[in-house]
Amino acid sequence: MKRIIIALVGLVVVYAGMNYLRKYIQEKDYFYQQQIEIQKNKKQDEINAKEKELIELRRSIADLRKQESEKKMAYHFLAVGDIMMDRGVERVLKKHDKTYHASFDFMRPVFEKADYVFANLEGSLSDVGKDQGSKYSFRFEPAVADALKKGGLDMVSLANNHILDWGRDSACATTKNLAKVGVEYVGAGCNREEAEREKMVKLGNTNIAIIAYSQLNHWMKAGENIPGTAKWDPAHIKKRIRELKERADIDLVFVSVHWGDEYKNRAPEWVVKYGRSFVDAGADLIIGHHPHVDQEVERYGDGWIVYSLGNFIFDQSWSPNTMEGLMVDVSIQNKKILDVAPSFLDLNKMYQPQLRTKK
Repeated sequence: MKRIIIALVGLVVVYAGMNYLRKYIQEKDYFYQQQIEIQKNKKQDEINAKEKELIELRRSIADLRKQESEKKMAYHFLAVGDIMMDRGVERVLKKHDKTYHASFDFMRPVFEKADYVFANLEGSLSDVGKDQGSKYSFRFEPAVADALKKGGLDMVSLANNHILDWGRDSACATTKNLAKVGVEYVGAGCNREEAEREKMVKLGNTNIAIIAYSQLNHWMKAGENIPGTAKWDPAHIKKRIRELKERADIDLVFVSVHWGDEYKNRAPEWVVKYGRSFVDAGADLIIGHHPHVDQEVERYGDGWIVYSLGNFIFDQSWSPNTMEGLMVDVSIQNKKILDVAPSFLDLNKMYQPQLRTKK
């Protein structure tokens, strides 16, 4: 009996020992597996870190290549003259069952090849307001906004002597109608801050600030909460140019100016004086409108002055000079203007502009 008890105790001890050994082996195995997993994760983290470094390196190389490419690439900023989509222009289009889009049929392919297109919109674009009773009073149907956009226009100046022909509410509505279709505007707004605000254009690595003013009808200036144009004050304009040029995020300053004497093919001395003073203040390009005929393009100091681009879309068919205009192609590369190249435009009987063909 004693032997049986001893044998049973021995078996219990052996069983307990085997149980302990099994648990010990399992724990060790779990520990080793954990260590293996930790090492695997560590290696994976190292691999991920290296891959991330490689991705960042590739991105940096791509950014450097892009920057170098942008430095070498020339961008084309086109500027054209006065757009007036009322009166005779509206009548002739409707007479031929054409929409306003037809006015851009010949220039749309040209604009599509450019990087940016700028013009002067000679009147308000809305269905509100009241005719203020001037001899020539222009207001365009809201549908014109879509025609401008699909015609290839990126920005228009509203700083001119016709923007308030149908009152201040009509001018404010114009900005909203342009914004709906994605056409930028400058030189006028629903309040003073909006009217005076510069508009930024980025072409490659070049940041351009554009401001616009009208030398005519000073009473049109905007108030704190009153629609109107940017205030004409040459001293203030020069100060504004200097401030913009000193900003680190601005490379070039373009100034659109509505000025001069109508139907004169040379800019008067007082306009030349203003234009040169703006360049002396730091402006890189002056874009002139209002005379309805094209005038000279001048390289002055470190800038360019386009005194008048003449008409782009207008119904002044009584004169050969008013049935033509200029387009300037401003070549921009690496934060500088390379060249300003003018081309003549001719308007046909439907007041559609097209590039003049060499004869």
